Amino acid sequence: MLEVDGAAVVAQELKRPLLELRQLALGFDGNGVDDEKIRLEMVKVADQAMRQVDDLTKIRRLNDGGFEMGPVAVRALCDDVMKEIAKLYTGQRCEVVVKYSNRSRLVNANPELLKSVVFNLVLDATKYIDVDARAELKVRESKGKVEINVRDFGPALPMDVWREVQGNLRAPREIAMRPGSSALGLYIASKFSKYMNAEVGAVRHNDGVSFFVKLPVTRQMSMWGA
Repeated sequence: MLEVDGAAVVAQELKRPLLELRQLALGFDGNGVDDEKIRLEMVKVADQAMRQVDDLTKIRRLNDGGFEMGPVAVRALCDDVMKEIAKLYTGQRCEVVVKYSNRSRLVNANPELLKSVVFNLVLDATKYIDVDARAELKVRESKGKVEINVRDFGPALPMDVWREVQGNLRAPREIAMRPGSSALGLYIASKFSKYMNAEVGAVRHNDGVSFFVKLPVTRQMSMWGA
């Protein structure tokens, strides 16, 4: 419990300078295209970091059962995530292909935690987008559950990290073979998925990695809509 409390304190301390950095970036009065690109990149980095800091503070509440489970419309949630990703990449190339083939629209989850899971996985995949490669977000049926699958075309995932993801990622791990990959983002996605009793894992490809989370279906009405 002390470790969790310590993480929460560290998260709050980190958020203050990030907020200041964001405000400085917004007030940056540079001239020319290059200066504008720098300003946008500063805001993007600060926003990403603050979001992960917020997620760290949520981990403390997991032990108290502070997140209620209920029916969530998975497509609407994924659409919201993609809008947030698009805002981060305003004026920059960020091509993510979204494909929905799930017949069951509602899953049993916590909308706040599930949104963080999808956001972290998609954001990580965008790090490997280039002229020849896109990222993919797919929602489909899988053995009576709904699977949210995020595919990138980056470097391979080391076997030891793959094994941990399949089981329980106990701590953030830097993945040297995948520069730009967020060890913290993957850790957060793993912790939140486990809390929701969702199956989380990864598939290693010759040309990248697919991270997935599988959630049980519910037929109840949802505050998120059908």
